[in-house]
Amino acid sequence: MKGYDVYKRVLNLLGYMYNDDSITSDNVLYKRALYSINQILLDLGQNEIADMNCEINLSKAQLDALVCGLAMLLSLIGGDGERNRLFTNLYNAKRSAALNKVDAVVDAMPNVDGGAI
Repeated sequence: MKGYDVYKRVLNLLGYMYNDDSITSDNVLYKRALYSINQILLDLGQNEIADMNCEINLSKAQLDALVCGLAMLLSLIGGDGERNRLFTNLYNAKRSAALNKVDAVVDAMPNVDGGAI
């Protein structure tokens, strides 16, 4: 699946797409979508894509998380609070399923020099 396909699928889920022309007619949203896709890919431990025509090879669980994560971010950008809450909850669940092969998630404070705690 290409980045463009993920973007199109998310626009349909959010109800933002009425025809194929609306997919790229909003250049600002289109550019934000690429940035957002890359944010989610990095969060899932995957490599970024250079553009929306790049192939994204993910497992089904990772792809589900990517779709929900992109919907979460685009609805946040669009100020759509209700959909954002829905997709935030879905993303967290899908992300957990996609990362279930991770043995441990470590919380760590960065090493800060030059100051007392």
